Amino acid sequence: MPRHVPSPHATFVSGADDPICQRSRFHPESLMRGWIMAIGMAGWLSLSAEYCLAEVDASRETVPKKFQGAPGLIKGGFLIQGSKRRFEKANELNLESFQTKLEVTPGELSLRKIREPQPDDQINLRFTVTNGSENGTFLFFPTAQRCEAEVRNEAGEVVYTWSEDFEFAPEAGYGFLNAGERLNYRISIPYQALRGRVSIGSATLSANLVNYPLLRAEMPLQVIP
Repeated sequence: MPRHVPSPHATFVSGADDPICQRSRFHPESLMRGWIMAIGMAGWLSLSAEYCLAEVDASRETVPKKFQGAPGLIKGGFLIQGSKRRFEKANELNLESFQTKLEVTPGELSLRKIREPQPDDQINLRFTVTNGSENGTFLFFPTAQRCEAEVRNEAGEVVYTWSEDFEFAPEAGYGFLNAGERLNYRISIPYQALRGRVSIGSATLSANLVNYPLLRAEMPLQVIP
């Protein structure tokens, strides 16, 4: 089972507890404010530099190789103490301004291949989230996981959840999506993972952004003999 080490994540800092401030003979409060402003400015400049592309592909250079088993946008930076609530409220999005799309290959599965899969037999998903608004927005994630995928049978019951095969770092993180940008997430589901879980007939494959369950898309999946 893939294991994931802690991911780069937002770090909340406060100069009040810094030993340098405690030792100062001058004005510790001024030094604290200057330290926080410097850290905050570095973080925001970092964000501005990172999000200059019109499209962010979460399976490309935005994710270190050691995190490629957990597709998603993983960005680091510094936030000023007290701003955490503002980022957590980022999940209060205007959902009408976002578009989602799910591409699945193949769109038809053979039950025989699922029962006797080859090592490379898998379903490939590409889940896209587009910010169609005129403003950029922060996306807050409670863990290192960024997206989720599920397979439902003909009765609508969940028979497979992609994240069950992974462990994710528990640290919260965030991403920033500019107006007009889109995030691409790629997920692979091995045929072997569906063995004994699906039967001949119709099924549904869905994907959504973690912490934003309404930002989802789904595609039908046909299972043949």
